[in-house]
Amino acid sequence: MRSITSIGLLLASLFVIGCGGGSGDIPPKDQGSAVNDALSSGRVDLVTDQELLAAARTELATLKTGESLLGMLYKNDAISYTPSHNSQLINITGDVHKIYPILYGTDNHVLAAAGNKSNSRFAAFGSVPMEYFQDSKNLDYETHMKRLLLWLIGGEPLNSAISTQKKSIALSFANYITDTKDWLTSNYPDWTIKECDDISSHAECIGGVDLVIQGSNASDADASTIKSNIQSLLDKGTPILYLHPDWGSNKTAKTIASLFEFSLPYGGDWWSSDEAKWTDITAMQLAQFNPKYGAIDTMLAHFQVEDYNFDWSKCKDSKGKLGASYDDCSDVVGLNSEFQLGADKVQSIMNELDTTKKDIFATDDYKLQKLLALIGDKFRQSVVYPMDKVTTDDTIFMRSYYSDHAIYNYRTINPTQPDMGNFSRSDFSHIAPTTRTISILSKKPFRSTGAYALPGKTLKITRLDNNNSAKVKVFINSLRSGATHQYQHDGYKRPKYLQSPHIEIKVGESIELTSPYGGPIELSFDTNDVSVQVKFENIGEHPYWAFWESSTHNSSFAAKLDVNEYDWAELVTSGFEVHSKLQKMKDSIDGTGSLWSWDTAEKLAAATVKYTSNYPLVLAGFKGDGIDVVPEIHDFATTNNLTIETIAQVKHMNADQATCGYGCSGNPYDAYWAFEPIGHGDIHEIGHGLEESRFRFEGWNYHASTNPYSYYTKSKYNEITGGEPDCQNLPFKEVFEKLQASVNEANATAYLKTNLWDDSSWSQQVMVTLQAMMHTQKMGKLDNGWHLLARMHILEREIDKVDDNETIWEAHRANLGFDSYTLDEFNNMRKNDWLLVSFSFAAGLDFRDYITMMGIEYSQKASDQVDSFGYTMVPKKYFVSTPNGYCKTDDYGTYLDKSMLKVDGNTTYPY
Repeated sequence: MRSITSIGLLLASLFVIGCGGGSGDIPPKDQGSAVNDALSSGRVDLVTDQELLAAARTELATLKTGESLLGMLYKNDAISYTPSHNSQLINITGDVHKIYPILYGTDNHVLAAAGNKSNSRFAAFGSVPMEYFQDSKNLDYETHMKRLLLWLIGGEPLNSAISTQKKSIALSFANYITDTKDWLTSNYPDWTIKECDDISSHAECIGGVDLVIQGSNASDADASTIKSNIQSLLDKGTPILYLHPDWGSNKTAKTIASLFEFSLPYGGDWWSSDEAKWTDITAMQLAQFNPKYGAIDTMLAHFQVEDYNFDWSKCKDSKGKLGASYDDCSDVVGLNSEFQLGADKVQSIMNELDTTKKDIFATDDYKLQKLLALIGDKFRQSVVYPMDKVTTDDTIFMRSYYSDHAIYNYRTINPTQPDMGNFSRSDFSHIAPTTRTISILSKKPFRSTGAYALPGKTLKITRLDNNNSAKVKVFINSLRSGATHQYQHDGYKRPKYLQSPHIEIKVGESIELTSPYGGPIELSFDTNDVSVQVKFENIGEHPYWAFWESSTHNSSFAAKLDVNEYDWAELVTSGFEVHSKLQKMKDSIDGTGSLWSWDTAEKLAAATVKYTSNYPLVLAGFKGDGIDVVPEIHDFATTNNLTIETIAQVKHMNADQATCGYGCSGNPYDAYWAFEPIGHGDIHEIGHGLEESRFRFEGWNYHASTNPYSYYTKSKYNEITGGEPDCQNLPFKEVFEKLQASVNEANATAYLKTNLWDDSSWSQQVMVTLQAMMHTQKMGKLDNGWHLLARMHILEREIDKVDDNETIWEAHRANLGFDSYTLDEFNNMRKNDWLLVSFSFAAGLDFRDYITMMGIEYSQKASDQVDSFGYTMVPKKYFVSTPNGYCKTDDYGTYLDKSMLKVDGNTTYPY
C-alpha cells in the first residue's frame, strides 16, 4: 500500500504530465516520501541507505529531547525516588513514543513508565508510591506524582483545577488499597473513590470513572476479563494507572503488562535495588538516552560519513601478543564505543521484537525500530564474502557486521541476503515450497523438524496439539554465533548471527517468520515426553534422516544428498542429532578421512546410538532410554542407597565450523570435521559436557578429566567389532620413569611436584585416574575398570542433595564415604582429599599408598577416613602399556588388564 504522501506526489506528477510538461518538469521525489514508502511497505529497494540513516538519526534526536510530559512532571526540580528492593522493574517492549520511561534508575532500570494507548493515557509503576508516602518515605516525589495524576485525568497542558474538581476514581483489584485510598482522600477530598474487586461487576464498577488505579490483586482466572475491561475503557478514553506491589508477578500482572507493552522481569528490583537520584530531568533523560540510543546514534553517524578507520594492530592472541592477524580485538580503540555498543543495542531491540512476536511493519508505530531494521536490510544487499578486517574497507566491513546485528524475522517482507558466504547458497528458485506436519515427542533442549526455512520466503508455523504442559519455541539454525570468526584473517566468511531468536508458539497459535538466511527449523522444549504436533507451510525439505521415519526414508535421504539442492543435512537418533553441511554428512556416511565407512544413514545412526550416545553416558553414571544397564555400576548405587540419575536430553553436533579451536564443546558442540560416531574429537567434546571439576586433582588442566569417555567408547568398539580405533598416545613410559626417579629422592613428593606435575599437561595427569582404574580391575573389584569413573559420577551427583543441610548431611554422609566428616569439614576439604576418599570408596580399595606413590598430597583427615574402611591396600605398582594400548589389546595385555612393574627405583620400562 502506498503512503498518502507518495499518492499525492504521484497525482502531482500525473497533473504535470497531463498539462503537457516534459519529463524534466516532473519534480524529484523528496527524501521523506522515499523513507515513508519504505516504512509503510518494508521494502528497501524504494530508498537509499543515506536516506534511511538520516531519518533514523532525526528520530533519535527527538528521543534525546524527550517527551513533553517529562518537562511538565518535573520542571526544574530534582528527582528522587527509592523503591524498596521488594519492587518491580518495567521492561519496555512497545514503541518508543507510545510507552517511555518517566522514572529511570541510576543503575539503568526503568522504575516507572507512561504513554498513550488507544484513545487514552496510562502510567505504570513497579511499586506503589502511596504506600511510601503514607509511611513518610519518598515524599520528595509526592509533587511529581500529583502532576502525573493531573496528566492522566486531563492530559496536556496540566490543569491544576482538576485537584479540586469532583472526580471519580476506581481502585481495581488494587494493592496496598488502604494506603492508596487514605492518600487520595487526604489530598483530593472532592474525589470519589470506590473499590472494584468483584469480577462479576467489574466492568460496570470501573465504567464511567475518571481514572482507574489498577493492581494485580486478582486471581489468575480473572486476568483475561480484567484485560478486556481495561481495553474497553482505553478505547473510550479512560486513563489507567497501574501500580505493582512487589518483586513477583502473577497472571493478572503479566496480562496488564502485555496490554501496555512492557514486561516484568523475574526478581524485579530485588537484586539491583535501583533508585532514581537526579539533579533534574535533563540529567535523567541523558542517562537514559546515552547508553542505548546515544550509542546507536554514534554508530549511524559513522555510517553517514563513511569514516570508520580502526587500528587493527591492537588485536591480540590468547597470550596477549599484539598483531593485526589476531582475532581478539577488544582493545582496538573505538571499536567498542563507536560501533559495538550501538550494534549490540540494535540487536537487543530486534531480538525483543522477534521474541515478543511483534510485526512492526503491520502497524503505523515503531518508526525507529523500522528504520534500524531497514538499514540492516539495505546493508545486507551489498555484502560480499569473504572479508578481512585489514584488507576490507572498515566502513564496508562494519556495514556488513551491522546487518548481522539487525536481523529481524517476525515480518512478511525480509529480502534474502544475496551472498551468504560458506553458510549456504541464496538462490532456492529450484525448490517448490511445500507443507510439512510433524508429530514429535518433546525432548530438551531441542529437536530438529525436517523443515527448511527458505530465505526471503514467509513461512507459517501452526501448533496443532493441545498439550499446554509443554512450552514450545521455534528457531532457525542451530549454529552458534562464535563459529563465525569475523576478526580472524579472511575469517568473515558468512553472517555472524545465523541462529534466530527462539520464538514461543502456543497451543492453537500460528506465527509467520521470514528469514534473510533460511536454514533448518528447530523446536526447543522446556519439558520432556510431551506429544507435540506442528505444521510448517511454505517451506523446503532438506536431506533429513530421523529414527521415527519409515524404512523407505533411507533411499530418499541418500537421493536428497546426491541431488545437492540444499547445503545442509540432518541426522536424528533418539538421543543425538547431527546438523551438518551437506558434504560433511556425505563424508560421515562414506567414512571419508576415517578408517571406517557406515555405508548408509541407517548404519551411521545405529553406530551413533551405540557409541556416541550410549557408552559415554554409561561411563557418566546415567540411566535412561538407550543407555546400557551395567550391574557393577547400578549395584554399587543400590548397595549404598545412591541414586542413578536419569538423563533425558538430546545431544547435538554442528558439523560445520568450530566456535573455538578445531572443535568446541557445548550443546550443540561444533567442529570443522565431519561427524564420526567413534571419532575422538566428537566424544572428546561430549566429554566436556559430562566431566566434573571434582575429578581433577588440585591445579590440574581441565582436559585431564575429558578423554576417558572417548577411551572407554573406543575400547568397547574394539571389543565388539575388533576394529582398531585411533586412540590418543599417552605417556606411560615418561610418567613411570619420573616415578622411579622419585623413589631414591629424600622427598619423593617434592621431587614429583617439581619434575612432573608442575610442568605436566593433561596427558600426564590423566594417567593417575587411568592407572587407578587398571588397579581396580586387576584387583578384581570391577570387571571393567573404566566403570570406576561411573561410580565416581554417582557419588559426585549425590553431593547436590545435601544442600548445606545438616540433617540431610547426617543421613547421607556414610553413603558418600565420609561418615567421619562434619558438613563444614566436607564443604571445606580440598579436591585431593575428596578424590582419595571417593576413589577408595568407589573401588573398595585403599588408594593411599598409590596416591602417595604418584606424589599427590592429601590430609591426615582423609587418610583416617580411608583407613576406617579397612580395604585392601593398592600396591605401589605401575601398569605397562603401549602409548595407545589402553583401549585395545597390545603386547602387554587386553584393554586395562596389563602387565605391572614395581615402582622401586630400580625396575626399567620394557621398551
